[in-house]
Amino acid sequence: MIRPTRPFCAALLVAAALLANAPARAGVMDFLFGSKKAASDAEVKVDPKRRAWQIGEFKTVQLVARESGSEANQQPVSVQPEWLRQQLAYVRTTVNGPAVPLFSADELADLIEPIAQALSVAEPGDDLLLLSTSRRGEGILTAPLGITARLFAQGGNLNLIVRDARLDFVNNYRGTHIAPQFTFGSRSEAGRAVVQSANATSRRADWLAIPLTAGTPVAAPAVAQQLVLQPAQAAPPLTAVPTAPAAKPRDPAFFEEQEQRLQALKRMRDKGLISEEEYQQKRKEILSLL
Repeated sequence: MIRPTRPFCAALLVAAALLANAPARAGVMDFLFGSKKAASDAEVKVDPKRRAWQIGEFKTVQLVARESGSEANQQPVSVQPEWLRQQLAYVRTTVNGPAVPLFSADELADLIEPIAQALSVAEPGDDLLLLSTSRRGEGILTAPLGITARLFAQGGNLNLIVRDARLDFVNNYRGTHIAPQFTFGSRSEAGRAVVQSANATSRRADWLAIPLTAGTPVAAPAVAQQLVLQPAQAAPPLTAVPTAPAAKPRDPAFFEEQEQRLQALKRMRDKGLISEEEYQQKRKEILSLL
């Protein structure tokens, strides 16, 4: 009979201790990496009881109880993913210099479907928390930086409160295995981030209110406090960047952005986030811009 060595026994004891303590840290771990249920992104229909969407490492969307003392949200709300992508693409942040996009194009391609799904099943008592981490086009040797934000529909607007626009936590977590404590923005307390968008009203330096419709939103009569954004009501007029004349040549950055969108779209199809039909439709739309 082979007798277990002392190091082997010690390893078993350590593993047992970790398993015993796992439930106490499950919430943080699920937010970092997703639970088994949240990791299944290939669902055909959105589960109305679903609370988490795990997109990738350090990239998660979760529904949580609304902040204490705040008014009820106007949810669930249906938004078109392309409208959502456009609105979030216009959000800029100021980080030690000129304003830059809060999200990268690749990042948005991963986020829009989960955010849209979360809003479609959120209830008046829910807020949406977002953790999204990316190298943000600054090179593969740079540390990934995170965004922490809170979203909710209220007052005919999609409200975005950004706590951290560039949170540096990944390398420290990987080195220490100590789960970070995230803060996601608050209605009552201003965060560190500074965000702006020509398509939104700035309620605070860290808080944007993006109109859900071109006019005053009206709650759907069949569902209390539900806002519906129809396709014909997509985005309000984009005044930040005028549409260039057709004869004007496109700059290299434009083609690079479309290439990133095509690559991100393919990844979404491969992950089962969108159907083949949706993939082909969106691909044609992107190619029509070239």
